[in-house]
Amino acid sequence: MRGVPHVGLLPGDAAGRRYVVVRHGEGLALWLLPRDEGQAADAHQAERERAARQEVEAALARAEQTVSALREAEERYRLATRATHDVLWDWHFATDHVRWDPGTGNAFGHATSVLEHKLGWWGERVHDDDRDRVVDRLVEFVASTGDVWSEEYRFQRADGSWAHVLDRGVLARDDEGRPVRMIGSMMDVTERTRQMETMVEEARFRERFIGILGHDLRNPLNAIVLSARAQKRRGPLECTPEQHRQHAQRIEASATRMGNMIADLLDLTRARLAGGIPLRKGPTDLGAVCQQVVDELSAAYPDRAVAVDVDGKAEGEWDAERLAQVLSNLVGNALEHGSPDAPVFLRCYAKGEHQLLEVQNPGNPIPEELRERLFDPFRQGEGEREQGGRRNSGLGLGLFIVKEIVQAHGGTVEVMSTQKEGTTFTVRLPRPPRPKAKVKAGRGRTRTA
Repeated sequence: MRGVPHVGLLPGDAAGRRYVVVRHGEGLALWLLPRDEGQAADAHQAERERAARQEVEAALARAEQTVSALREAEERYRLATRATHDVLWDWHFATDHVRWDPGTGNAFGHATSVLEHKLGWWGERVHDDDRDRVVDRLVEFVASTGDVWSEEYRFQRADGSWAHVLDRGVLARDDEGRPVRMIGSMMDVTERTRQMETMVEEARFRERFIGILGHDLRNPLNAIVLSARAQKRRGPLECTPEQHRQHAQRIEASATRMGNMIADLLDLTRARLAGGIPLRKGPTDLGAVCQQVVDELSAAYPDRAVAVDVDGKAEGEWDAERLAQVLSNLVGNALEHGSPDAPVFLRCYAKGEHQLLEVQNPGNPIPEELRERLFDPFRQGEGEREQGGRRNSGLGLGLFIVKEIVQAHGGTVEVMSTQKEGTTFTVRLPRPPRPKAKVKAGRGRTRTA
């Protein structure tokens, strides 16, 4: 207002002097008042308070930014935990304390009470064959200057089974380089490991398949070609009846051998791709099947004896042709590998709810290392394929197919082999309800292994 003076502190004046200003005419009149020591002290105090307030406000702003960043980091961690099946872990070196966060997984079945544990609890659950390697490398890593650690090993689940895991961690150090904390994740890679092992096994299988098939088919094929060439070179008039008979017999035997190999390979393909060998079950008398197989093999081994013992009735619902194939392989192997001057024994009898077939032959026992893979496909190595000065006639699929046929019937096949008792293969088949229809013996697929 015109003529009304305004009194205030001079801005920026450390002495705290006051001024008076009043409108005068068209302008302003300004007077500086003498310094008041009390008011100067008040001005200094106010300035200090204002500066302190500004510092507090700046500190609060920085703290708010830090809290916001921590909240964002916590939210990212929470979302990452929800999005993964890994077990996230946090290891504090000062207390040797490890905290697990299973994410969407189940911490390998372990109870929530062990989600916080000492490092030793983890080490005790690393597989015995992996523990020294994994623990030693972890200790070496912590003592090094590295930042990232990674290992694959087997870890025990709560139910006692083993999981293949990929474990990775990042190490945090203090300003002096000492380890203080390690954060990481444990990923269950059991399925991936199984798939990789299957792929490797399939590659090995195909390699062996091609090698053995090419090698073993070449022999009978060469016999057929040589016999045909000899027949063609001499002509029908130059060959004696005996030579003609020998050529025809060699061609027939070689073609039969090749046909058996092809049939075995078809069975192998069915077993691997279809999940088992298909069956055609019907009323079957296993006693008649046993006698049929022995009669056919006796013609192929006229100088060998096979004793058949059928105890009681042996009737049920089975695939007669497939079981004849089983017996043909087992008895044929016994005749081929057993002692040449001792008989082969074939027994068929009921025991409880099962029908048992036993094929036993005296002779040297099967080596322990071979017994472990006896029923694997292509089990014969080059050293095992030479028997008695002649090569075995099969691909090494006979016992594999035996096992597949027996399992398709819901049964089992076992082998016992000792120097005293010889070798005994035992087939155990579940006995279904006795059929009312007339039983029949199987025909057809009774070739030797």
